[in-house]
Amino acid sequence: MATEVPDPHQLHAALQTAVLKCSERCLYQAAKWAAEALTSMPPLVPQNDTPLPQTYLHPTSSHEKEAILQAGELPTYLLSKSYFDVHEYDRSSAVLANCKSSKSRFLHLYAQYIAGEKRRDEESEMILGPLDTAATQNREVQSILSTLEAIFTEKGDNINEDDSWLLYLYGIVLLKQKNEDEARASFIKSVNLYPYNWSAWLELGSTLGNLGDLNNILQSLPNNIMTNIFVLYSNQELYQTSDPVHAQLADLQTIFPTSAFLKTQRALLYYHAREFDEAETIFDSIVKADPHRLDCLDHYSNILYVMERRPKLGFIAQLASATDKFRPETCCVVGNYYSLKSEHEKAVMYFRRALTLDRGFLSAWTLMGHEYVEMKNTHAAIEAYRRAVDVNRKDYRAWYGLGLSYEVLEMHYYALFYFQRAASLRPYDPQMWQAMGSCFDRMNRPSEAIKAYKRALISPTNTSPDTAVLLQIGLMFEKLNNQKEAARWMEMCLKEEDENSGVTQATSKARMWLARWEFVNQNWAKAAEYANELCQDGQEIEEAKALVRDLRSRMEVGKM
Repeated sequence: MATEVPDPHQLHAALQTAVLKCSERCLYQAAKWAAEALTSMPPLVPQNDTPLPQTYLHPTSSHEKEAILQAGELPTYLLSKSYFDVHEYDRSSAVLANCKSSKSRFLHLYAQYIAGEKRRDEESEMILGPLDTAATQNREVQSILSTLEAIFTEKGDNINEDDSWLLYLYGIVLLKQKNEDEARASFIKSVNLYPYNWSAWLELGSTLGNLGDLNNILQSLPNNIMTNIFVLYSNQELYQTSDPVHAQLADLQTIFPTSAFLKTQRALLYYHAREFDEAETIFDSIVKADPHRLDCLDHYSNILYVMERRPKLGFIAQLASATDKFRPETCCVVGNYYSLKSEHEKAVMYFRRALTLDRGFLSAWTLMGHEYVEMKNTHAAIEAYRRAVDVNRKDYRAWYGLGLSYEVLEMHYYALFYFQRAASLRPYDPQMWQAMGSCFDRMNRPSEAIKAYKRALISPTNTSPDTAVLLQIGLMFEKLNNQKEAARWMEMCLKEEDENSGVTQATSKARMWLARWEFVNQNWAKAAEYANELCQDGQEIEEAKALVRDLRSRMEVGKM
């Protein structure tokens, strides 16, 4: 592991404190994550005179000045938090306007930010309506940014753990202004000052576009178990499915043996590697252990959709709906169920509902794009996919969907650009390179198409080459008037048929090509052999029969 294995007593105490600190600051998702991590650890057993960690109602600051301020502001802070808890965000922010402790300042500004987000959603048009754009802004962001910069100027170098939350919020508002580099730096400072705020790690992960970005920040991260969890999560988000990633996950599961979060990461790693059976088995166990857990259930429904497990997908949709109809994950599960039934209008309705609940819910944008493709509404599909990559530029499915949509519109240069983006995220996915090769072919660039198709043959998951790719490489060499090389690839296609694939449409086309090739070179016996094989079990039967008749007459003339 990248960091030392922590003492279980210390880790228990740290996670207990994290639950309370995150809850106090109304970061409920981070509090939930820390609580689940805590309960997934083995129970502590007292050793010698070491007492078990004790929880306390309000974790006080280790800095005397901050602790005094927090104590004096406690009644006002509790009133503000009570307003926040009942979603009266403007009142919550206003109550703390004159408070000076870092904790109160954070809640004051965070409530102001959430109020702005709420107004932004209320002012937005209906999903993909004529006036709906991603440009609707949170009007509180600039004010929050100015206030935070003034606070940091006032504090100078005296920033401590209590200010980590302000740095986290500073990163969020910088991201809203597309200032990604400074936001990343702010999140790194935040997690170094206080590593147990999972929300800060998630936001930091959103700034990483590729594996290089992750490697560049590793030395700047704290020597803490949370760094290990973050690196694992980031690798999964970047579709890294190698053995070292699985090994790192196994190490973490020795510390958190029953963690549903870590089990989900394992399932998603299998999902990205297209090992659907393994992913399904893990999700089955998660649902069995906690049937009301909706986190990542949309991914589970994607797996069941790909495997065409309609009855099970229907059961999961019912289970999610019974738990909470108004969670984006539930809407996506139900949408996938209707999509599998080919009821695409109903599927779109549920994906829209998911986005009404959370416009930043990535799965819904991508899945809605897929539905519009099925409905042959290419322009709506493009807009949905664009919004998906606005939310998360690491979503290769959205980039790939954009490429396919522009191919339908015969805008091949645009399609090629998007396929290249998808391939950069999934360099070992043959589907991405095949799409790129096809695009090069349509642009009449056979040399580049050959390179792309050859790249599609390199896949750690496929032990044998795809006959369709071998056929396409042969056809590209034919376009380059290199008939001998084309014949070599066609023969490789037939060799693969004998060894692994059996007869496919691609091998039948390759056999037909070779029959014509031998015919042109007057190798009539060999041409007849290929053509007769096609007549028996090929898919080019009519053309093969015509070729056989022609060959028979020519061979008879040759004998005479």
